[in-house]
Amino acid sequence: MENSLTDRDRAIRRVLWIVFYMNVAILAVKIFVWMFSHALSVAAEATHSSLDAVNNIFALTVARMAAEGPDADHPYGHHKFETLGALALAGILSVTVYELARSAVLRLVSGPTGALNASPAMVALLAFSAVAGTAVSQWEAREAHRYRADLLFADAAHTRSDVYATLAVLAGLIAVGAGYPIVDPLVTLVVAVIIARTGWHIIRGTIPVLVDERAVHPATIQAATREVDGVEACYHIRSRGRPGEIFAEITIAVDPSLDVIASHAIADEVEARVGAAIEAREVVVHVEPSGPVDGTGDPSHRDETKEAGA
Repeated sequence: MENSLTDRDRAIRRVLWIVFYMNVAILAVKIFVWMFSHALSVAAEATHSSLDAVNNIFALTVARMAAEGPDADHPYGHHKFETLGALALAGILSVTVYELARSAVLRLVSGPTGALNASPAMVALLAFSAVAGTAVSQWEAREAHRYRADLLFADAAHTRSDVYATLAVLAGLIAVGAGYPIVDPLVTLVVAVIIARTGWHIIRGTIPVLVDERAVHPATIQAATREVDGVEACYHIRSRGRPGEIFAEITIAVDPSLDVIASHAIADEVEARVGAAIEAREVVVHVEPSGPVDGTGDPSHRDETKEAGA
């Protein structure tokens, strides 16, 4: 069972382009605030936002690779490139965390290096960027759910962490304006922790797909299979992938007296039922005869849900 994903791929790229332009606009605001405030935390946040834009370009490249159909070397398609791209974004975040933490510690050790400008205008501009970032991340998250795109989920999470970090920087800038410059590097450390947490959540979501962790509980597939007349048993149930990109494999047992055409018709029905139940991209059904076939014994089949530790 094979579904065309052309419309989905185009939609993902459209979302990424829109988010890219929005991130560039937000970055411009933060660079302006940094140039006039001279605050390390704002510089850190501008760096974080610049990575948002870089991530968008990287994601667009990965999305194009993931959109390619199956070929001789990649018979299951290229969709794991999308998940691999999300993991790479987490790697980029880790570099950012290191640089921000390093800068903050150096500032704490050496003390403030010049006057900081935390005027109401700077605070207002930073607040505006936080509001804009919130709108972008919420919209991208909705589109990620709509298209079930790992890349959009990862990018939306990154943008959301940017908003949290901006709010922390905003609070720090207000504290600096009140006469507490030591808050600036401390807030920078908070930003680093927020980014690190985002990267960890991305890693937790991508690793199961990359290592082919079970995508659907066998009981779910077995229930859909049992709805088909003529299926006497189902076992050796396997699944992998992510929602919308699930590959499943099942073995069913049918009456050994059935001819090939009848058995194939049952397998087709199982494929359709299971595919609809789990929204699979492809379902492969193997057919075996049930019960004794030569009078020498009964090759009984075990319950796959018990085999899988249900």
